[in-house]
Amino acid sequence: MTYYQPVQFAQMRPQPKNGFGTTALVLGIIALALGFIPFVSLFTAIPMGIVGGMFGILGIVRASKRVATNKVASIFGLVASILAILLALTSSITTGAFIGSLGSDQKDTQSAAQPAAQPAEDVQEMEPKTDQFPGQTENDIVGKPGEEISTRGVKVTAEELRTVNDTFGAQLCSKVTIKNDGDSEVSYNAIDWKLQYPSGDMKDTTLSGEDPLSYGDIAPGGSADGNLCFDDTGEKGKYALISDDLFSFNSERAVWITER
Repeated sequence: MTYYQPVQFAQMRPQPKNGFGTTALVLGIIALALGFIPFVSLFTAIPMGIVGGMFGILGIVRASKRVATNKVASIFGLVASILAILLALTSSITTGAFIGSLGSDQKDTQSAAQPAAQPAEDVQEMEPKTDQFPGQTENDIVGKPGEEISTRGVKVTAEELRTVNDTFGAQLCSKVTIKNDGDSEVSYNAIDWKLQYPSGDMKDTTLSGEDPLSYGDIAPGGSADGNLCFDDTGEKGKYALISDDLFSFNSERAVWITER
């Protein structure tokens, strides 16, 4: 008689799904290394850090559900991604401030190198420098309405403020033209403009039906134009139309003064 022994089958266990945690760790380490490169890290380390952080969170969730076994790697990937984002912001801001301080030091050095003594007749003709509008800074380039001002790699012209009455009420509007005479594209935006009233109050642009200046990019050799409008408060005195790039480390501003 033949006896058959029962065959025992090994229980098959599912393979751990560690892909999210591993991806988070790799992206976090790469983003952390790129975070030391100023400005470039804003477009490399920060996006990679965000993606790495998302994968790290998903990896931790998987590990908590016992689907993955690399919870530590997921945590390290999440922490490295967060540190990469902070490092990218810190390095870019610090470098920008350092470059700005070098420019200020260079201006101070050039001023100190100029001869202090001048002929007596020249001293008599010199008049004390006075600000053309309240709050004027040493980096402001002030011009008259219609005058073209070169600033931050572009040439800008702003016409005299005029009164406009439309569906949005009484407004003060100025037509501006921006020319790109550089070798690369430049961006423009209506939010970079503001109007300082005679009282010193400063206001942002308002809605207008008169071909308003919006936002976009200008190719080398190209130009863009449009109207900037502000609330008409009826004040009398000097109005200062100010062009100031909010996202630039350059503190230079272009200003056009209109007397009303």
